[in-house]
Amino acid sequence: MRVLLISHWYKPVKSPVKRMARIAEHLSKKYQVTVLTSLPSYPTGILPKEYQGKLWDTQFENNVRIIRIWDLPTANKGFIKRSLNHIVFCLAAAIGVSAMEQYDLVIVSSPSFLSVLAGILAAKVGKGKFIFDVRDLWPDSAFELGYKVNPFIRWSLKTLEKYFYRKSNKIFTATEEIKKTIINMHIPSNKVVTLVNTVDIDVFKPIKVSRVKLNIDIDDFAIVYVGSLTQVQNLGTVLQAAETLKKYPKIKFLLIGEGEDKDNLIARAKKLKLTNVRFIDGQPTEKIIEYMNAANVGLISLSTNKFFSDNALPTKTSEYLGCGRPIVACAGKTLKELIETNKVGQVVSPGDSKMLSETILKLYQNPKLVQEYSKNARRLATEKFSDQKFYQILDENLT
Repeated sequence: MRVLLISHWYKPVKSPVKRMARIAEHLSKKYQVTVLTSLPSYPTGILPKEYQGKLWDTQFENNVRIIRIWDLPTANKGFIKRSLNHIVFCLAAAIGVSAMEQYDLVIVSSPSFLSVLAGILAAKVGKGKFIFDVRDLWPDSAFELGYKVNPFIRWSLKTLEKYFYRKSNKIFTATEEIKKTIINMHIPSNKVVTLVNTVDIDVFKPIKVSRVKLNIDIDDFAIVYVGSLTQVQNLGTVLQAAETLKKYPKIKFLLIGEGEDKDNLIARAKKLKLTNVRFIDGQPTEKIIEYMNAANVGLISLSTNKFFSDNALPTKTSEYLGCGRPIVACAGKTLKELIETNKVGQVVSPGDSKMLSETILKLYQNPKLVQEYSKNARRLATEKFSDQKFYQILDENLT
């Protein structure tokens, strides 16, 4: 079987590509897999030298053929420029699939939302199956971010969304809440499948690491955040909590990653003189695993917007669990139920810096509770968040 995956972003981009890379590399063990993606300029908008001046590029990695196409490189900021970036990728992908061979199965990941059009075209040309992988609910996510959208454009995008769902042979969703939302749009429940992001528990696992090499004091209570530093993550709440906890010098925050809000966060931390907050550039996987294992707690921070916080189950969740790290989450319904039901950490209301600081202090002063959460976290990763579970559900729903 020949399989085509269309994903606006793919490796070496660090985020948000893990899900599609996992699908591509797993399917490549059985099938002939091609990934159609953009030249890797996300999130900075700057193309690496080896891609500059190219309209497309073809590579092979882990038995996967990767075809990269030009998409108007744009930094991950500014609604208009980002929208143009998505439109150009959609058009380029549509041209690309028209010139490519036929495929028996086409899988498209959203976001980016408009690229689904190219996937439907590819499935039609090849008379194959079409699977729509929904990691985030678009276009509602854009609307919820407060972008002012012309009523006609809003109606058009919502109409497109319903059309995508109807044309899909199968729909994968990253959370149960997203699944419920799609079914409530009168989409048959038997074609919507929850495919939760999981982790390779043989890679993300408890290991002994040297705190000294990571510039973390032996007796620090280290709280690590790994991921995008964007406004959607509402990390200002974390800085407010850090300010409250300055009188506890052993409590330290490590914010690892890149994003549109990073410079603003660094400037704010300097203004508040937060010596207990350290910003670390994006790191390769092996280094991320070291930082997670060196930390006492893994941190997740979500938007105060109920739409985002209720539907989200970030990839870092399974990674923290795999490393046996207790989780402190500023989160809504989906993550709250997971953490509290399985006793793997504490949940606070998004945007509530006072509650966040009190929760962190409670864990700092109660090492036995942290140890209990840690054991439960690794157990939950093994039972429910192993990649083997992900692959089983994926394989069962391809035919």
